[in-house]
Amino acid sequence: MRILLITPFPLVASQSGIYTRDIARFFSSAGNEVLVVNFDNKNTNYNESFRIKTVIFGNEESNVMFPCFTTHPHTDLTFSTVTNTQLNNYIIFAREKIREIIKEFGPDIIHSQYLWISTELAGEVSQKIPLICTSFGNEPAASSEDPRYADYVKYAVDKARFIIAPSKQIEMQLRSAFHLDAIKLKLIYRGYDDDVYKFIDENYDVYREYFDINEKCRHIVLFADQVNYMKGIDVFLKSAKNILEKRDDICFVIVGKGDFAKEIEALCESNRQNYVYLQSLADEEKPSLMHISDVTVIPSRFEQFGTNALQSLSMGTPVISSNVGELPFFVNNENGRVVEEINEINISNAIEDVLKNDLKSKVAFFCHQFASRNYSKTAGLMLLQKLYEYAVNEK
Repeated sequence: MRILLITPFPLVASQSGIYTRDIARFFSSAGNEVLVVNFDNKNTNYNESFRIKTVIFGNEESNVMFPCFTTHPHTDLTFSTVTNTQLNNYIIFAREKIREIIKEFGPDIIHSQYLWISTELAGEVSQKIPLICTSFGNEPAASSEDPRYADYVKYAVDKARFIIAPSKQIEMQLRSAFHLDAIKLKLIYRGYDDDVYKFIDENYDVYREYFDINEKCRHIVLFADQVNYMKGIDVFLKSAKNILEKRDDICFVIVGKGDFAKEIEALCESNRQNYVYLQSLADEEKPSLMHISDVTVIPSRFEQFGTNALQSLSMGTPVISSNVGELPFFVNNENGRVVEEINEINISNAIEDVLKNDLKSKVAFFCHQFASRNYSKTAGLMLLQKLYEYAVNEK
């Protein structure tokens, strides 16, 4: 199968860019011919096994501005700020480049990121080639804020054979905004990286020593996210204080940077037995820390997705979470606790309940299986493969 992937982001440091890279790696390793087309205003050096073509804007050839409708690492220009002339020049240039690439590459299927102009143009010139689009949920709001783009989004929706939502929240947004049915709109989770988060069932003592967990502490309670108000670190710290007034056999481990860093550092200085603060971890360290923890606590006031919950579950560790974002779709009473009202009393009670019932020892393997079968990157890519095959064979 010849697969053309189109993205307005570099294949690093952006969720849709990394998502595109993961798709390209998966299908190229399976023997498919993959070409990634990246719209940008500068080249990025890659070391990948698949082909990458960057369409450069703003150089001598194009002399066309490169806008994006959301935060982009290489441009501050947004579609909402370009003039009609600049927009028209962008469309003419992008259409011609997409037409050239499709004619030269001859794809069996096209997968574009975002229900936006590049997807509409791909549908316009691809004729009978199946077009799939992944939406990350930004497009309805962006097009409603600037009516110039409403038709492009509508046409992108119309021309896509299938539209993929990478989360349940985005699926519900798209279903409501565009009145899509389950035939056209597919929920395929991008998921957690199961190449990194692999289940371990040994070496607890080795890892406890590595992370300097005091031997007097029987239990480890983990917070691994940005240490700011939106992520609920203040609630976590108050909960820890409440619990430690009654017992001293728990180590509260905090990982992350943010507004509360100095407060946490001072707390650890005053009590090295019951607090460990790690501002950052290497990629291979976080899975090991989740592995030895009894529970991961996610008391977020706002959460766009909740990857930390999936990472923790994949390592066999239950999760206590708030009822926001995607979290209630992942967490339940079988693999943790969902706390409806976030405050220090409710979080304290949930932590003590999980520890009292020794929940981790009972559900560790179930947590891993639940995460890996439903929410891993590999599971999502295998579903995507079936969708590609169906779209190509159906045409």
